[in-house]
Amino acid sequence: MPFVNEYVSYEDAEKYDLDNLWNKYNYSMLKMPELLNHFDVHQHSWCVDKERGYWLFNCGFLLNEDSLSGFVEPSNEEAFILHVNGQNIVFILAHHGMEATDLYPIHFSYELVSMSPSSLPNMSRESLLNILKDGINIFKYNGIRDLEENAKTLIEFDF
Repeated sequence: MPFVNEYVSYEDAEKYDLDNLWNKYNYSMLKMPELLNHFDVHQHSWCVDKERGYWLFNCGFLLNEDSLSGFVEPSNEEAFILHVNGQNIVFILAHHGMEATDLYPIHFSYELVSMSPSSLPNMSRESLLNILKDGINIFKYNGIRDLEENAKTLIEFDF
């Protein structure tokens, strides 16, 4: 079974500590679980491959503490957590807008900034990057929260 976009069960959100993962990386003034009250569906969302036991969780954009203005500002870097073989791999990806087309008005690319850990005992860096790409190609723009926009999204990878 390939990756699919889903809402996370309350049990899985607690089991994998998704509130704290989000709060660790996301710059939002509102923190989890309070932020969930601002979504139509008051649950986390992720991209999951149940057959292989993998999931991909987007923690959103990071803060840039070294901005030109001297103030802390949102950056173009997003944090994704890929859970594979019982371990979380943290990917920081730079998000770059690209030229829109009639077919894909939402067009952007990702560049790998960091990956930790960079491999697992039984899985290479290349394999993990391929799993990440598979998940992001399903997650697209905003996972299950915005399927209509996902259909208009084209993502490229610079890694």
